[in-house]
Amino acid sequence: MDDLRTEPGLINGQTLGTKVRALRKAHSWTLAAVSEATGLSISALSKIENDQVSPTFANLMRLAEGLQISLSDLVTLNEDEGSVSARMTVSRKSDIVFRSTPKYDMYALCAELRRKRMTPLIERVKADEPSPLDGMVSHSGEEFFYVLNGAIEVHTEHYGPVRLEKGDSAYLDSTMAHTLVAMDGKDADILMVWLGPAPVGQEDGASMAEAILNQDC
Repeated sequence: MDDLRTEPGLINGQTLGTKVRALRKAHSWTLAAVSEATGLSISALSKIENDQVSPTFANLMRLAEGLQISLSDLVTLNEDEGSVSARMTVSRKSDIVFRSTPKYDMYALCAELRRKRMTPLIERVKADEPSPLDGMVSHSGEEFFYVLNGAIEVHTEHYGPVRLEKGDSAYLDSTMAHTLVAMDGKDADILMVWLGPAPVGQEDGASMAEAILNQDC
């Protein structure tokens, strides 16, 4: 069964559901076609489009890949489609609005800049109780993360758990199964940069999904 929250996501103006529906219809795709592309059930997709549930981070990644849109483009609502045609943009601290998922809160940095290879995000790893460790997952690309506040443990399939404190960083091959866990019962903030695979028949390498941190289902 698809892992979905049973409460609406944080919505401001345009909703995630209306955006997903608009993207699907722009491609003339049926719910069945999107289901096949994303691995999400038709029922789950219908609930997302009607804002009856808020997808987990994992399912946001699947949606982004299946809809052929970057994750930052998917979660950035009411953006100016004509903005930032040159190769520079700026994100201000005052503009940060996190989108919440069950395990992470996320904010896509410099989301206005299209067709970029690297994807920077601020991730808030939530302190889970009573069992903080989710199943490890693997995906394409490479990723770097730098701890801004709090502490995390990096769990991977080939190494023992590694604790990272504020100011520590790590770089890993995303094809190695992994997960992040907030430590000491407190949320942890990280700067995460994901580098997707080279483009294959698409406009850029980040057009599949701009970050993949979980694939829980």
